[in-house]
Amino acid sequence: MTATSSSGSALPAIAGSRVSASSTAHPSGPDMVDAVVVTYHSRDQIGACIRALRQLRVLGRIVVVEHGGDGAGRVARSLGATVVEDPSNPGFGAGQNRGRSLCTAPYVLLCNPDAVVDPHGLAAGLRAMAADPTLAVCQGVVRDRRSAKPERSGGVRLGPLHLWGRALHLRTLLRARAVHSIVARIPVVADTAMRTTGAPRDVDVLAATAILARRAALDAVGGFDESYFLYGEDLDLCERLRRAGWRLRSIPEHWATHQSGSSASSSWERELYWWEGTMRYAARWYPARWWGPAVGAAAVRAATLALRRPPDAVTAYRRCLARPVRERRAWTRRARVTTKHS
Repeated sequence: MTATSSSGSALPAIAGSRVSASSTAHPSGPDMVDAVVVTYHSRDQIGACIRALRQLRVLGRIVVVEHGGDGAGRVARSLGATVVEDPSNPGFGAGQNRGRSLCTAPYVLLCNPDAVVDPHGLAAGLRAMAADPTLAVCQGVVRDRRSAKPERSGGVRLGPLHLWGRALHLRTLLRARAVHSIVARIPVVADTAMRTTGAPRDVDVLAATAILARRAALDAVGGFDESYFLYGEDLDLCERLRRAGWRLRSIPEHWATHQSGSSASSSWERELYWWEGTMRYAARWYPARWWGPAVGAAAVRAATLALRRPPDAVTAYRRCLARPVRERRAWTRRARVTTKHS
């Protein structure tokens, strides 16, 4: 699946969404980029994150929204960041929205606390954004800090094949050269094998590891949907941006290193959050032909999670499967009512 609009398309007639080429500020000027970092028990990572951000010559303000009480905010404040403390921990998207409300720069870097950005990659992203006012978000190659291998930071829309691949742990098969070569030739899953690009390209989705966003585009679609707690909110944001006519860009430059999964206390909890958030996205946005296979994949993963932690079997079933199914029914009823009255 490709992006919904070509490079020559105009932005939709949404209040506040149009940014003309003449009004786009030069990317080398001061205070062109504000950064928002949402932390949760991130005291050990936030220092490196902020010091890397400080290397950006175009940086304006760093806003840190602290959702944990481990002292990450104190570290950030000592390094010159504006800190907002919210111990209620309403979720990643809610924290990003709150931080963005304090930003005034035309571009906003939405950054994880365990990401260390590269100033040269960000400079390339800024040039791309300034040159094309139809771009809403941009991100380069994000590499895992431990293995130095590229993460799946951008590609096609996450579909049922991706879900089944994760449910059955098929990614391990990519270590075989023959399997890797075959998967790289299948467009709907090629990005799981080929995680870098030799040239800038439009994509359906960018993982919100350290995305550079046009603030006007985020404002036009209302930012993140705060009903997501952790995972899935970036898929939803990209979906709404594309449906509003904006474009998403992946570039080949090195962008950041990332300590993946540090926001969860265990691999079991990380999987639970991932499936809960991703199935919430699927419940709202998947076409009918995708929904059945997605539910099947979620059922398999809920079962394997239950086997790993039998006392939490009901929790795994409820959050991976039962809750998304209820949400799908609610969204379907809402869509029928909207269609009836339109």
